[in-house]
Amino acid sequence: MIRSVLSIIHRFFKVIRIRYLLLFIFTILMVTSCARPRTLNLAPAPIGSFDQQESYVELPSSIENASITGYLVRPSKDGRYPCVVLLHGKGGWWRAYIRYARKLASHGFSSLVINYYSVHQVDLEGLRTPFIRRKSNFERQNEDINRAVSAFAKSTHCIQNKVGLIGFSLGADKAFRAAASLPVVKAVVAYYGPYDYEALIKKRINAVILAMATKDLLRWKEYLEVHSPANKIQNTKASTLMFHGVTDRLIPVQQSFTMMRKLRARESGYAQLKLYEGTGHNFILRRRTPREREDSIRLALIFLKNHLSQATEPPNAQGVRKKRAGLHSESDKQDS
Repeated sequence: MIRSVLSIIHRFFKVIRIRYLLLFIFTILMVTSCARPRTLNLAPAPIGSFDQQESYVELPSSIENASITGYLVRPSKDGRYPCVVLLHGKGGWWRAYIRYARKLASHGFSSLVINYYSVHQVDLEGLRTPFIRRKSNFERQNEDINRAVSAFAKSTHCIQNKVGLIGFSLGADKAFRAAASLPVVKAVVAYYGPYDYEALIKKRINAVILAMATKDLLRWKEYLEVHSPANKIQNTKASTLMFHGVTDRLIPVQQSFTMMRKLRARESGYAQLKLYEGTGHNFILRRRTPREREDSIRLALIFLKNHLSQATEPPNAQGVRKKRAGLHSESDKQDS
């Protein structure tokens, strides 16, 4: 009797062990089948040696009595430094990029994050927004960026006549537009941006919606397609470094492929594209992609140091041109 009971218990636990083993094997297979390949040989950005100071600033816009809000992070030591402007994405979370600006400043760059939504908002995807209003706000917003970048490049924080732009998603679009309009832009770092709107709209917008679209919406579609950054790149000589995640579902990596072909077709200007396997959109802000974020910052630092002068001007050179500065920070007011 006892032996039979023990035999039953033994068989029961044996079945349980087999089931747990099968469950474990099934779990391993599921995890490995869902795992994405990742880019190898990534390296973190080095630690910078410059102390920094930070302040909110106001910059001119396309409207006389309205200002663009920005956040300036610069080396603490007096002098002019190579300048970089950071442009946020469609979501408008511009302060999220202050961390990136601090990294740049620790390596000797005057870094400015601007909120280009400060004055003009653009309804990019609304179905019923009048075309004239949308086009007007879009062009004024681009001019806001141009005015802010130009003012920063002439300010006492910057080595004159040379500035770099770093754009994220929609900000990458804006960076290329500014570079096409401003000769002072010598370098562009572009993260996962939309560059060819004809292809992007075909990919993202349902054909039924387009078939039912209003006249204003179709005019807006045509305007974006004609004025895509990929169609303006021949107007800029700025050197370019682009980043894109291969598994980006919001803005497909083919957008960067198209832009790279256009960039390399120019007669001058350096262009490079860095891809990250197993990485999606907006990886610069994602907690799950620290290796890709740090590696991209490392490469951006190398690129910017190569294409923007790294030498600083002595402090006494600032006073000569101080009245020309169009940028006013809280720290400047305290110093005056």
